[in-house]
Amino acid sequence: MLKREWQVFLLGISIFTRLPIPVSVPYSETRKNESYKYCGLVGLIIGGMTALVYSAALTLWSTEISVVISMAFSVYITGAFHEDGFADTCDGFGGGFTTERKLEIMKDSRIGAYALLATVLILLLKYSALLSLLNVPTALVLAHILSRSMAVSFIYTHGYVRQAEQSKLKVSKSSSSQGDFITIMLIGMAACLLIQDISTTIMMIAMLLIARVFISRWIIKQIGGYTGDVLGAIQQLTEVLCYLILLAKVSTKV
Repeated sequence: MLKREWQVFLLGISIFTRLPIPVSVPYSETRKNESYKYCGLVGLIIGGMTALVYSAALTLWSTEISVVISMAFSVYITGAFHEDGFADTCDGFGGGFTTERKLEIMKDSRIGAYALLATVLILLLKYSALLSLLNVPTALVLAHILSRSMAVSFIYTHGYVRQAEQSKLKVSKSSSSQGDFITIMLIGMAACLLIQDISTTIMMIAMLLIARVFISRWIIKQIGGYTGDVLGAIQQLTEVLCYLILLAKVSTKV
């Protein structure tokens, strides 16, 4: 059983990053769907590697340059997977007036004004927030774990609104969805131990839960549920939100 779970975890790494895994790891739709529960741990790897890149760059260059290098590395290691979903979601939600039209726009590989402007703005916000934080490595690890846990949690509480054969990423919950959802929540809660401040931890959890309610209402109003692109958008928004929450807590102490 441990060997199987390890293989499922490796499968999650191969889906959400460019990191290579052994070719001997078996693949199936069932295992792929199960791998989503380990997205928080995949975030731990991405955040940890990004934090190491930032720390290494900081020994040679300024904080500003190091932040940009770390951001570029996170985009590279994930193949801009979530950024692409965020851009498509902004184009679809911004340019469509009906659910069908929004989903059609989100499938289009061309980039529109909404996607371009939103991507530029969220990258600027991410850069500015990281530049202002006192402990960037910890923030990177925490945000990458929590943002992916948040995004994937919607698989288990909301409906998928696109036909599987029409999707760029076929997303569906596994047969053991309740246990998978609990696994996601436990990984997210464990990540909060990195904060090491009870008031900040409570603030983080409360703000993320509130954000989840608003995001839920937003996507239901827009298209009635989620798609793979929407999950990417949720990850990007939650990642930035984590930085802003940490930054707000730092600001109150100054």
